[in-house]
Amino acid sequence: MYEAHFHLGRKPFASHPEPEMMYWAEGHKMARTMLIYGLTATSGIVVITGEIGSGKTTLLNHILSQDTSGHVLGRLNGAVGLGEDVCAWVLYGMGMDPGEASPTRNLSRLQSFLSELHTKRRKAVLFIDEAQLLSEGVMEELRLLSDMQMGGQPVLQLVLLGQPELARILNQPILMQFRQRIVSHYHLKALSSDETISYVESRIAQAGGQTDLFTKDALRSLHARTDGIPRRINILCDTAFVYAFAHGETRITRDTLDKVVDDRSQHGLLEIG
Repeated sequence: MYEAHFHLGRKPFASHPEPEMMYWAEGHKMARTMLIYGLTATSGIVVITGEIGSGKTTLLNHILSQDTSGHVLGRLNGAVGLGEDVCAWVLYGMGMDPGEASPTRNLSRLQSFLSELHTKRRKAVLFIDEAQLLSEGVMEELRLLSDMQMGGQPVLQLVLLGQPELARILNQPILMQFRQRIVSHYHLKALSSDETISYVESRIAQAGGQTDLFTKDALRSLHARTDGIPRRINILCDTAFVYAFAHGETRITRDTLDKVVDDRSQHGLLEIG
């Protein structure tokens, strides 16, 4: 809609994850290291937490798209219903259809699958996004599965990603054994003021635009408006482009951002600052 007006090759800001547009703030670099550790660690569980929209899923998508470990990577979302058969859920996450098999049969299938990987000196790594939605019972069953060893070596690595609530859940006494298996936990923080500016300029540049499309005043106000949360930044910036385009403006000013925020606030849709 506004791309040609601002001489952009594509939209620089989207509300959905875009791994190819990844901006490597210090926190994201560290979280990336922890996720890669999940691919190389011989045992234990890795946990990554962060606010809604902080970039956890984008980071995960990037890791999965760039993986060269040779391991079998699976992915699940804690919001997806799984019934009472956790093994069936894990099989599904690893790309296999559990069908109508019994829980006992699915456990046998999972063990056979992991055994086959072990003979090839490979392992399964299961990434679970939105893990704060998992029940304590499911987490305990996942722990038991991750404890399985073959030839003295673990064969299923767990990596959990979730909102800050996940840390509170894992600190419950009932999950003490699960917590003891966690070898690494990193909390992905929001972007700093300087990182927010660099983030915006980086995405505009990757979209083929000039990095001065936002005035200095507008850039300085972005952090306060969005708390440095990438998804909020994307929503505000994308809408600001629409507003500026509608008024025939060639740059995004602080007044443009104020207008966007005021309009969203009046309609009860304020999610950005």
